[in-house]
Amino acid sequence: MDSYAAKTAYRQVVFTRTLGTTVTAHQVQLRVLSGSTSARSTVTLDAVMVTR
Repeated sequence: MDSYAAKTAYRQVVFTRTLGTTVTAHQVQLRVLSGSTSARSTVTLDAVMVTR
């Protein structure tokens, strides 16, 4: 997924997933893909919210 934006956008949800009622263990990975330009190689993760 390409989340590039020319201007800063605050409080944007870029991914959401609904899990079933039988939640066990899950993993989340955030990756900067190789081949990104140096100007676009920084990723800032502001928050992760998990609700039940």
